[in-house]
Amino acid sequence: MAGSNFEKALYDALAPEYEIAMQDVATEHEFSPKFEKKMKKLINRRNKPYYKIINTAGKRIACVALVVLVVSSITIMNIDALRNAFSNFFVSTYEKFSTVQPVEDDTAPTTLEEIYEITYDISDFEVVYNEEDEYTRDIVYTKDDIAIYFTQYTKKKYHHSINTEGAEITTVDINGHEAIYFIDNHDYCNIIWDNGDYIISLGSNIGENILIEIAKSVQKVE
Repeated sequence: MAGSNFEKALYDALAPEYEIAMQDVATEHEFSPKFEKKMKKLINRRNKPYYKIINTAGKRIACVALVVLVVSSITIMNIDALRNAFSNFFVSTYEKFSTVQPVEDDTAPTTLEEIYEITYDISDFEVVYNEEDEYTRDIVYTKDDIAIYFTQYTKKKYHHSINTEGAEITTVDINGHEAIYFIDNHDYCNIIWDNGDYIISLGSNIGENILIEIAKSVQKVE
C-alpha cells in the first residue's frame, strides 16, 4: 500500500512538469520538394523491369557481396597472374567475383571535367535511368528486352567488384586502349576500359559485336 501511495505521489509531482516540458508536435510533417522528388525517383526505379539487374549487379550490391564473402570466410581462389595481365588495371579474380582497380595516375582528372557519350545510333532506345555527380555518370538505355548500361567514372573513384562468376576475362581493343571483356552470369557482355583520363564501362545483352562497335563510338562531347 505504501508503495502505491509513493508511486501516485511521484506521478502527481512529475506529470505537470512533463506536460510543460513537452512541445506540441504537428500531426503531419511536410517533406521538402527535393526529398519528395528523390523518394518518387527511387520508387519508380524499383518498379522498372531493369531494377533487378541494377540491384544485383550495381556497385552498391557488389560492395555488400564483397563484405559478405570476406566476413563469411568463404574459400576463394586468387589468380595472381591476372594482376599483371592488363596494362591499365589491377584485377584480382576470386571464386564468384573480381575486383578491378585502375593503375594509379596522379595526372588524371579527379572530377568529371569532360563528358563522354555513346555516338553509335541508339536513337530508338529510351533513357530509363540517368544519374550523375561530380565523379560518376550512370545511364541506362532500353528497347524492348535489350538494355545498355553506360558509366563514366573518374579513376580516383573507380574501385569495384564485378560479377565474373564462371566467366573468362579477356581483352579487346577499343580505339587503341586495352579493354577488359567478359560475359557475366546474366549473359550480359561487359567492356571496361581506361581512355587515358576516365574509366568507361558498358554492359548489355545486345551482343558482343554490336557492343564493341558501341564502345568504339564513345567520344568526348563536352
